[in-house]
Amino acid sequence: MGDLHVICHEIPKLELHAHLNGSLTETCLKKLKCLDSSIKGYQRMTEVLNKSQRSLSECFEVFKIAHNATNNVEAVFAATQSVISDFHMDHVVYLELRTTPRAGQDMSKEDYIAAVVTAILANPLEIIVKLILSIDRRNSIEQSLDSLNVILKMKLKYPDVIVGIDFSGNPAEGEFNEDLFKKAREGGLKTSIHCGEIRNDEEIEKILKFGPDRLGHATFLHPEYEGNPNNWKLYLEKKIPVECCLTSNVICGTTKSYPEHHIREWIRNSLPHCICTDDKGVFGTSLTKEYTLVAEHHGLKPKDLWQTTCNSVDYIFASDDIKTRLKVKLMNWYNKHERQLCRF
Repeated sequence: MGDLHVICHEIPKLELHAHLNGSLTETCLKKLKCLDSSIKGYQRMTEVLNKSQRSLSECFEVFKIAHNATNNVEAVFAATQSVISDFHMDHVVYLELRTTPRAGQDMSKEDYIAAVVTAILANPLEIIVKLILSIDRRNSIEQSLDSLNVILKMKLKYPDVIVGIDFSGNPAEGEFNEDLFKKAREGGLKTSIHCGEIRNDEEIEKILKFGPDRLGHATFLHPEYEGNPNNWKLYLEKKIPVECCLTSNVICGTTKSYPEHHIREWIRNSLPHCICTDDKGVFGTSLTKEYTLVAEHHGLKPKDLWQTTCNSVDYIFASDDIKTRLKVKLMNWYNKHERQLCRF
């Protein structure tokens, strides 16, 4: 376990599914200024998370605490810098951070996005960071269209940083609107859509037919996981990369255990996937931990994990030049550590 964790930490990693406000650590929350109420709320959050298992609704309640702590431009900037630093310390070399634009204390949606982008552009660390902006599925179509228009406006302002759009939030609320995401795609945004976090065969079919660039979770897609066989057949035709978040799914109760996680079907069938944290602060995890869990429960050796990372480069929302640079970095690392990898 110890040696495995060490090598999983050392592997240069890519994080493609990380929510900003779910990735804040306790240390980060304490550094933010609106802290008397936030620390008290954070302690309540810890009590919720210390239970053996939570419901999906409980997990979404937790995010309100982080939102309260990042309700102004300065806090959003500081939180973004902190999260980037955390991932860098975990040997993540490429990060796609995602967040839902929202207004706050003397802060518009545009201000919120600009604060995140400014923190990304000010990043001095050796980690490439891009931004995915989210549409909250609880919103009305009018609210969602307003958010999309803001996102497209900011995409024009920061084309090298804002690379994609997401559809996220409590999967028990709202529904997928294809026209909205067609407009986003026409505006030059890549699409990563939360899909199948709960069983919803009709919505899963809609999303698969739309054909996003990546899928988030896809928990209830495979027939052995209560998925619809026709949807699975459609997925096999499209083979959309899936962002797999083991600890998130186990803690939220949508997956029974790590060994039973649906990533095993993607591994078994050599289907495109990547390993992600989702909300490392909320779920007390790291990308190193997620790599280690996949190795321990699904039989992957460190060399396989390295290969998974290499494969993930093809799924990122970045230029061919960045993809080439990342592949060179990964190959150089492999050449230096091949003997160490072969010990496992």
